[in-house]
Amino acid sequence: MASAAFREQVLRAPESVVKQLLLALCEDKDVEKIALARLNAMPKSSGASQGSGRKRKATDDLAICVQCESPFYKDDNRPKDCLYHPGESEVDWDSSAWVDHDENCHGEIDSDSMRKEHPEGFIWSCCDKTGEESAGCTRGYHESDPNKAWKEGSEVDSDEEDSEDSEDWE
Repeated sequence: MASAAFREQVLRAPESVVKQLLLALCEDKDVEKIALARLNAMPKSSGASQGSGRKRKATDDLAICVQCESPFYKDDNRPKDCLYHPGESEVDWDSSAWVDHDENCHGEIDSDSMRKEHPEGFIWSCCDKTGEESAGCTRGYHESDPNKAWKEGSEVDSDEEDSEDSEDWE
């Protein structure tokens, strides 16, 4: 997670600088894939701002849902917008994904990286479906984590250190 100091610096940076930074970071194909997925998941303008002549500010209560990891506007959060699993992703030791898997050679099975690489090898405790079968089994409101909100004027957490060498954009 980005520090509050970094988020604040990005919010102050000129748009052209932020775009150039994003393009430079996306030279790494893994970063590009993540950025593209987040960009495609960005919510469209809410009905309140469409056609009203009012342009939504980039920082108007935009948050990341802690359940489905999708960005959403807090003022445009409907009861069935979020699709998620309320349970835990557990290793399916009987899955064919692990037949030739050697943890000493291929890495630990019960890990986030394996959940991404082999979703078929994990079962959700809430619905007994594999990771590749279901994007979610429950619908509800998006829920935000204040530490992941994209909002101007956010406070720095007490356990985060301020970056002394960061340049402030004005």
